[in-house]
Amino acid sequence: MLRFASMWLALAATASASDWSNVGGNGARNGLSAEQGPSAATLLWSNSADPAVIAWHPVTMGHRVFAIRESGFPQDGGPANDKLVCYHLDTGAILWSTVVPYSGSTSTDWIAWLGGANAGRVYASRASTGKPRPLHAFDARTGALLWTSAASSQAFAYDGVMFAPDGDLIVGDHTKVVRIDALSGATVWTFLRTRPISNNCGVAVTTTAAFVDNGFFGSSQWISKIDLATGALLYESPQIPGGSEQNTPFVSPDGATVYFPRSQNNVATDFLFAFDDTGSALNLKWQTPMRWTTGHEHGCGPDGSIYTFKANNEFVRLDPATGHTLSSAGFLAPIGTGNLSPKTAVAANGIVYVSNGWTGTPNSNGRLWAFSSDLSTLHFTLNLNSPNQGGPSLGASGTLIVADLAGVRAYRNPTATTYCSPKTNSQGCLPGFTFTGVASVTSSQPFTIRAHSVINQKLGLLFYGTGGPASSPFQGGTLCVLAPIRRTASQSSGGTIGPDDCSGTLSYDFNALLRSGSDNLLGAGATVHAQWWSRDPADPFTTSLSGGIRFLVRP
Repeated sequence: MLRFASMWLALAATASASDWSNVGGNGARNGLSAEQGPSAATLLWSNSADPAVIAWHPVTMGHRVFAIRESGFPQDGGPANDKLVCYHLDTGAILWSTVVPYSGSTSTDWIAWLGGANAGRVYASRASTGKPRPLHAFDARTGALLWTSAASSQAFAYDGVMFAPDGDLIVGDHTKVVRIDALSGATVWTFLRTRPISNNCGVAVTTTAAFVDNGFFGSSQWISKIDLATGALLYESPQIPGGSEQNTPFVSPDGATVYFPRSQNNVATDFLFAFDDTGSALNLKWQTPMRWTTGHEHGCGPDGSIYTFKANNEFVRLDPATGHTLSSAGFLAPIGTGNLSPKTAVAANGIVYVSNGWTGTPNSNGRLWAFSSDLSTLHFTLNLNSPNQGGPSLGASGTLIVADLAGVRAYRNPTATTYCSPKTNSQGCLPGFTFTGVASVTSSQPFTIRAHSVINQKLGLLFYGTGGPASSPFQGGTLCVLAPIRRTASQSSGGTIGPDDCSGTLSYDFNALLRSGSDNLLGAGATVHAQWWSRDPADPFTTSLSGGIRFLVRP
């Protein structure tokens, strides 16, 4: 069993671009996902078995979702009252849950928080300001505890854990940044820092560097670039005025620009700063006024656009070259008159998801909005129960995940839809369609298209095309696929052996075809229309036809 577990971890050594691995979604903390997100609030599943007193950020790895859920706060000398839960991304089923190690003393341990998931491991801790504690690594497959880190940190849920290319953890608190070996929990290096506030102290990373904010209370702040391999200071940005701040840096999708959302509820100093990283210096590129926020996880679009809030609660899209407003969603409400802690995720198809991070009264004022990339269209709004840090997160198969006090929920566009009428076969049956999975050129999971109520023990095949749907007379039924049409290899329908009946079935894993690369029409983004054809000797045309199925091929 141990050998199998180590092999499974080795196979997961590289994080998938579809994973939402930490707060901010990726190492750059820019909220940009490789997934095509849902354009409607189509509920995939809802799990309310584990309500919570605080909603923490859910993360994903493959087809698993991880979240901390707690029935109450830890009890001194009593139970922890919280647990790390693993859900199946596609069904919401609880695969396992475990309690993050708890000493029984609230003077040293606090509420559990989830740092992130990467390379077959999930990371959690009970650290908080003034209570340095180690991180714990769990097997993402089973929930088994793998190691406890040598280093302790005062990082908390709002800081998160970022990951180096080899999976090592990069953890920041208000006194230091630590790199922790992913295989053993050993300390690789430590970088000391000064920071005016003891929370929201996380870092952003690229493949070669980590970016952190430093500063002095009541004076100024700046960004430091750290060598990811050694922990050495490389260079720093110019100092900028301000007494304090409670947001973390984030990096543009191309890695060339570092952004610093520095705000403290003072219009004279509350700006989003952009620094050009030249390879030898961080030069100020532009600055633009922003709203006072804390724990604000920004979003960047596929084109580099930045999504943020202006001081008047206006949600806007900024030009990455100038910082000028390109478009606006207007004034979002409810926002609240005090602090705002928004969380943002941006899908590869440009849909922008932003929450208000609501933690006030009434609880029902929690919101998540889904906008088009230019913010001109509001696709949908979710009403949430004090979402706090509970998403949005975007996982595999374009799954939107949110958590609030009531539970964890997932939303997803339908993976495929049926259309066109089947032909009644000689036994009076209508061949029907079912499908499981998602069509994807990179997924190792099947996307299986099945036909049922097929004449038994007959040959059948799936034909498909990317030209669009059709609805024309064909062999006594309807042709549902527009030419040019491709055909899969024939197969037997199976079923009972004997007189003709409707016990036959046909099944085809379309993802196997996608992975083979044998059809140059079947790239990511293609819309496929398909239909089953099979033999029916007693039919006047000796053939049987199903209806049609259409689906989008995902990356």
